Amino acid sequence: MRLDSGTPITRFFSALTTILVLLAAGFVAWKAFDVWRSDPAVEGIQQILKP
Repeated sequence: MRLDSGTPITRFFSALTTILVLLAAGFVAWKAFDVWRSDPAVEGIQQILKP
């Protein structure tokens, strides 16, 4: 079923999809940063770089 591109329902689902994609991207980035921070190699590098 195809909806007209200007209907309020289409705009609602488009906005909802955009919000969900941004939330998913933010969640993935947050988890990647969390995994990177807990990596033992990163902790070792940070201790080496500490004065």
